[in-house]
Amino acid sequence: MSASREAADLYAAILSRRSVRRYAQEPLDSETLAQVQHLAESARPLVPTNHMIVGRRDDLIRQDLVTLLGGYGRLITPPHALAPYIVGDRYLLTDLGYRVEQVVVRMTALGIGSCYIGALPKEEEIRRRLDIPSGGRIGAFVVFGRPAESLTGQSFNRLLRTALGRTREPELSRFFFQDSPDNPAQPPEALRPLILAAARAPSACNAQPWRFLWHADRLVLFVTRNNPKYGDGRSEEYCLYDGGIAMANMMLAMEAQGMTGQWQLLEPDDWAVPTHPSDWFPLASLRPN
Repeated sequence: MSASREAADLYAAILSRRSVRRYAQEPLDSETLAQVQHLAESARPLVPTNHMIVGRRDDLIRQDLVTLLGGYGRLITPPHALAPYIVGDRYLLTDLGYRVEQVVVRMTALGIGSCYIGALPKEEEIRRRLDIPSGGRIGAFVVFGRPAESLTGQSFNRLLRTALGRTREPELSRFFFQDSPDNPAQPPEALRPLILAAARAPSACNAQPWRFLWHADRLVLFVTRNNPKYGDGRSEEYCLYDGGIAMANMMLAMEAQGMTGQWQLLEPDDWAVPTHPSDWFPLASLRPN
């Protein structure tokens, strides 16, 4: 396959990827499962000193899915599951979301369906069940397999996507701001593929916490705090994980578009962060070329 075709397929996978709830029951073949494992092992990090461990835990489907999701768990029928967690010192949830989304998008390019199953509300229990080291973080499981080809399975997947609003074209001025948080705008043509890729990223409860401020030739990514869609407690930290997911989509979009650039993670008190609303949390900045 030519490089241009691979790039086009990668960008198409970013934009077309949807959560799959109904799967064919046949497990993937060993070669495809080995490809998935390779994708997990080769995901690029935000913080190289952090360490992501990705185990395939198909037993979770039988033992824990209903426990995690209640009755909704009975509606999801995947043959496989990944339980990725990360250990380290800095930006753990953001780095984890960034790495896992790379795996998910590249699985989509292989024709493999997937769905995130959020883990933060029950993270302590999950840590004990999976023997995750103290301090290790697990933001979500990823269930995966071939999407159901039956009419019933396809209709079910389509119905849930429509209910979540995932079939509509996103309004980019909801997320993009020019020079000031008071100035929502359409992104410049060069940035549009990146912002569209971010807007297509999955997020817990479809909260879509991302806000992008184009300021002084630099794109600053914020995530919204106190987002009512996440709820209270540990679930509020989904904004950090979801921010990493959006960053991965943009990084993959840059790869597909032949652009260069590197994310720079930010501290809340970074002097270079532009003035912003109090509920916007500064996560990272990017100078795309």
